[in-house]
Order: sequence, then C-alpha cells, then structure tokens
Amino acid sequence: MLREDEIAGTAAAPGRIVYGRAFWLLFAATCALNSIFNLFVLFPLWVVKLGGGAGAIGAIVGTGSLAALAARPGVGGLIDRYGRGSTAFSFITLDALAIALYLPVHSLGVPIYVVRALHGAIEGTARVALFAMVYEMLPAGREGEAMATFSLSGMLPAALAPILGELIIRRAGFGVFFALSVLLAIAGAAAAYAIPNDRTQLRHTRVTLAEPPAATKYGHLLCDPGLVPLWIVTLLFALALSSRLSFVAPFAYEQGVRRVGVYFAIYSVVAVIVRVGGGRIMDHLGVGTVLAPSLTVLAIGIALIAGTGHFPMLDLAAIVGGIGHGYAYPALSALVIARTHQGAIGRSSSIYTSLYDFGSMAGPYALGIMAASAGYGWMFVIAGAFALLAGVYFVAAERGDEEARPA
Repeated sequence: MLREDEIAGTAAAPGRIVYGRAFWLLFAATCALNSIFNLFVLFPLWVVKLGGGAGAIGAIVGTGSLAALAARPGVGGLIDRYGRGSTAFSFITLDALAIALYLPVHSLGVPIYVVRALHGAIEGTARVALFAMVYEMLPAGREGEAMATFSLSGMLPAALAPILGELIIRRAGFGVFFALSVLLAIAGAAAAYAIPNDRTQLRHTRVTLAEPPAATKYGHLLCDPGLVPLWIVTLLFALALSSRLSFVAPFAYEQGVRRVGVYFAIYSVVAVIVRVGGGRIMDHLGVGTVLAPSLTVLAIGIALIAGTGHFPMLDLAAIVGGIGHGYAYPALSALVIARTHQGAIGRSSSIYTSLYDFGSMAGPYALGIMAASAGYGWMFVIAGAFALLAGVYFVAAERGDEEARPA
C-alpha cells in the first residue's frame, strides 16, 4: 500500500500541499504525452507541405480524433482488467511505434489517414488511463490548487514544444520532428512504468461512503444531473480549442507570420502563471464561480486570432486566451472529479476525455470547411463563440439547478 506521502498530501491539511513520488511520475508521463501533442500543433504544416489545404487539414486531424473516440468505449474494460498504470505504459509504448509510421509517408492518400487513426486511438487510450490516476492524488478541499499544479504538465509542454518543433522543422525537417516525438513517447512510457501498480496499491485518501453499482455505469454518468452541464461545457470548450490547435499555424503562415511558436509559448506561459498563482483563488472563490468568466475571456482570446497579421494582434490573442484557458481547464476538470462518485472515476474520465476527442474530431472537420469557404478570420470568431456559449450555458444550468433545489 502507498504511504500517504506517496500520493498527494493529506486530505484536508491546511497550508502547502506535499506531492509525492507517484504524483511526479504521473506528472512526467503526462508531460511527455502532452509534449507530443503540442509538437503536433505544427502537424498541419506537414499536411500543407504534402499539398493539402484547410479541408485536408481538418479531415486528417479529425480522423485521429475520430479514431480516439471510437476506441474510447473499450478503455474502461482495459483499465479494470490491467490497471491504469499498466494500460498507460502499454499504450504510450505503442504510441512511439505509431508515430514512427509517419516517417515513410510522403504524400496525401490513404496511408496518412490510417497512420493518423492509429496514432489518435493509441494516444487517446493512454491519455484516459493517465487522467484516471489523477483522482487518487487530489486532496479533499484542495482540488482546484492540486489540479492547477497537475495541469502544468500540459501547459509547460505547450509553451516549449511548438517553438522547439518549429526550430527542428526549419533546420532539420519533419523526419527529425517525428523522431523527437518517438523519443518523448519512450520517455513517457518509462515514467508510466515506474508508477506504483494501481491495481493493488493506489487507494484514495478520502473517507467516502460506498456508492451503489449503478452510479459507476456509463449510462448513469452520462445522465447524472450534476455532470450533464459539465459534459456540454466540455464539448463546447473542446470545439473552441480545436480551432487554435489545428489552424493557427497555417493561418499565421498565410498572413506572413513565420514564428507561430511564439504564440503558443506566450499563451502557455500566461496560462502557467495563472495556474501557479490562481490555484488557491479557485479554491477560495469556488471552481464553479471562476469557470464562466474564464470561458468568456478564452472566447475573446480565440476571436482575436482573426486579426493575425496586424501587429501585435496574435500576441494579444495569446495573452488573453492564456488567461482564460489557464483558469477554465483546471476548474472544469476539478468540477468533473468533484461530482463523480469515487468508484466511477475511470468511466467518468473516459467520458470526459471522449468529449475532447469528439470536439477535436468535429471541430477540424466543420471549421476546416468554414475556413475554406469564408476564410480563417471568420472561422476563429465563430470558434470563440463556442467558448462564450459554454460560459453562458453553465451559468444558466447552475441557476436552474439552484432553483430546483428545495428551500
């Protein structure tokens, strides 16, 4: 059994949270996987190099997300049978092999869609297994602060990976770019392998009452009144984010901005600062209180991307978007965890990450068609509107829930 200092800290201890070895191994594995993810914001440039436009970018990127979504129903069974750590290790290892398959692809056609589908399905499965372990490591009453700390495993790679990837592509080409991604996957697999075997060792530190078996089923979770608003907000949030992950690079290059990695770096550094300094603020105000305002700020940041090419609009978009994203993601994740029954966290994580996959699949397809017909500028404005709609809906849903409660 893990010692308490091997998990995240004591359940409700005041002051500083102490993170143990298991937490940092999980952080490292997630950081490696997110480094690959953030390198791949430059993947559309490879599609452009092969002769593709906005429509092809949307279709190819969306195929990976569709495959991840299709693989998602089986993830819960894998985790139940083999454990989250073992599942994560196996699929991050397979991710290295899948990425290597990009190397022999030299033209648009069936092979690139097949490789992208394999990559999406494998990486998506690994991501669910890793996220499912986070629940075990969040101290009660400090979820916002702890989740803000853990989410740095996504924002730090987002700050560094695009700049590094752009430098590698410019000086060494896409072959080295894909090779670096393979090495990162190997490093992530090593970190995941070292995480204690959760099938027999990981145990949540909170004292909770046993929940009925029905509370752990997918159908129950999908229809849970406390979670339904979060599922809808997550989907809209993912649709909004898909625009910047898939189309910022080609739009910036089209507008003559050749160092798009700076946008992702500014965005991520701002988000990191917000999360480091704002974790306790979220816990003090309540994660539900900060969610809608942060989504509104994110909406403005995404819409500002439409002004790319007019100095310094892209940098301003990065700052504003980073502030919004810096609060929105940990707040939303903490709410999902807080409203999920202890025995259902694996399936809840699967639903949560599946919604990101669905948004990442549908967003590039729909927004790519929109960009091809109306231009990238209007597409980013509409994508920002998705985030704004998410914030408005969340406020309305929470007010409706409060009115429905007995006095």
